[in-house]
Amino acid sequence: MSDLPTGIEKTYRGAEWRGYRAWIWVPWPGYPKGRNRAKRFPKTATLATMLTWREQELARAKQLVASGQRAPVVAADGFLADADRYLEARRAMAQFGERKRHLELWATLFGNRPALGIKSFEIAAQRDAWITVGPKWVYEKKQRVLKPLPLSASEVCLRLRALENFFTVMYPREPNPVREVAEPVDLRPSVARGQTFAIAREVLSYMPNITAAIKGGSPEEGSLSRIRYEAMLMTGLTHSQIGRLQPSDVNWDAPSVLAPLRAKGRTSRRSRPKARTPRPLMPAALPVLRELFRLAANKPFSRSSLYRTVKRALRAANVQRAKDGRDPIDPTLRPYDLTRHTIGTEVYRASKDRSMVQTFLGHSDIKMSAVYAEAAIRDHVAEVALAVNARAVPSPPLGVSHPPRPRLIKKGRKG
Repeated sequence: MSDLPTGIEKTYRGAEWRGYRAWIWVPWPGYPKGRNRAKRFPKTATLATMLTWREQELARAKQLVASGQRAPVVAADGFLADADRYLEARRAMAQFGERKRHLELWATLFGNRPALGIKSFEIAAQRDAWITVGPKWVYEKKQRVLKPLPLSASEVCLRLRALENFFTVMYPREPNPVREVAEPVDLRPSVARGQTFAIAREVLSYMPNITAAIKGGSPEEGSLSRIRYEAMLMTGLTHSQIGRLQPSDVNWDAPSVLAPLRAKGRTSRRSRPKARTPRPLMPAALPVLRELFRLAANKPFSRSSLYRTVKRALRAANVQRAKDGRDPIDPTLRPYDLTRHTIGTEVYRASKDRSMVQTFLGHSDIKMSAVYAEAAIRDHVAEVALAVNARAVPSPPLGVSHPPRPRLIKKGRKG
């Protein structure tokens, strides 16, 4: 289906083709200008199936209007009614749940006020409140509570973009007040918390290589969380990339991988798909990836499950370190710190080349790779300082002085 008719388009996630999206604008009770009906179809869907769906939706809408049934959405002039209509038109989008959550926050603020009466300074005031005092949902004793804590700049940006898209869709010919509000910038410096391979593997050793038994069953050999953690450590891929990695993406002869693209930043269906470039792999990563595919662990998984596994392993490692009289591992380390950040820091330690870190981790901007270089340099400076302090001459006790050093007498030239 290279030449698709109007109302049908291909859907992508990065450069990966996901399927089709069909839509049609139909008359609808409660919507003076009609309503956009949309539906997603898999890649196996035929053009006839999607065209039939569009015809059925149009016929159903006309029948609904002709029957004079009660409008499912009350026609009103206010932000709440407009937001309801907007969400109905965007129900087929991939991140609909997140978009709905963001619009509900703005609806709580603006209520039934006319949408065109909302000013940019009101939006800016709410932006500043979110990035300074919050509130923010956090977990305390396994319960989700709302705390007066500032939100991250990325979360506030998502809320602003949701409101901007609302005005773009509902009032395309009116000035968009959100475009006059600058997006917040996270002024906190990016810090790489990468460790050494020795620490990352020590944590790995405390992860049981066995799957807990389901009720009425028996334990099975092989742990999905463990192999995913090890694959992230050896390849530098994120959890979402590991969940979408396929055996055909790996070059087993010349160790390299075509990493799935990360869904980051603003994307448009009109933009060209980004091309994937191969990244080098360490030879030690190949057996890990073979085990990953053997256990069928290359499917989307929850970060929280991996997070809990890593935290349990960290606690077990620190218990043993306390018995051995060694310093504990930082208990606040995340899976990303022990995997992606660690391999980035270790690659710079070995190569002293930022571009090598950029190649291994797939950074589009080398400034991000510099963060890992700074972490490696910081650790190296700390090691040098410890070595210098260890070789330093201890100061003598009180009342005791060092013996005088022999004085060197220069011999003059014989004339």
